[in-house]
Amino acid sequence: MDELALELAREARRLRLDARQCQEADPEALQAFAQLVLTELAARGLVAGDDEIGCYAAPRSGRH
Repeated sequence: MDELALELAREARRLRLDARQCQEADPEALQAFAQLVLTELAARGLVAGDDEIGCYAAPRSGRH
């Protein structure tokens, strides 16, 4: 299983989300989970997201 799937599963458990009970789930927990999913997909270039380059994507300084 890939790392993204494991991370999403951990977060779903932390938020007490269960696929069998989506209709009864806390709306704030669902929103937090959706935000995480979209952020991760955007970071992988799979959906539109912020165009800003993060610190990990920037080239290293020549002084290192």
